[in-house]
Amino acid sequence: MTTNDNSSLLNQQRTSLSDLLAAHEETPWSEDVIVNDRNRVRVIYNQPGESVFDLINPDNDEFWIVLFGQISWRIGDEGVMNARPGDIVFVPAGTKYSIRTTGRDPSVRVSINAPDAPEPPKAESAPINPNPERIPGDPRYPGTQA
Repeated sequence: MTTNDNSSLLNQQRTSLSDLLAAHEETPWSEDVIVNDRNRVRVIYNQPGESVFDLINPDNDEFWIVLFGQISWRIGDEGVMNARPGDIVFVPAGTKYSIRTTGRDPSVRVSINAPDAPEPPKAESAPINPNPERIPGDPRYPGTQA
């Protein structure tokens, strides 16, 4: 997963999703938008079928807010949970989880975590739709507006 060093987008009072989308040509990507002594807020973009498996944050709870697309989480032994735009997902510290963008659209989620939380591994890809729907403002899909 590419992580851009876009210092002009870091720790701003307002960060535009369309600016983040325009800053990244390759997918998947993630971008830290707020990093301070208490929080790290990161925006993450994945294509359908992209996944990260068997993650554990041993010391910190993790939270995500789904902005676009559909994402499946497998959290501990609880089975698969599907999240859609507007859903908030919580994983307690020390719990194993996996994430996969499902459906036919790319996904965008916001991760809220501790600043010293471990970095996730690179997303693995198994695309399931070569023509996903558009996310408003995504420059990969001309003609969309934020």
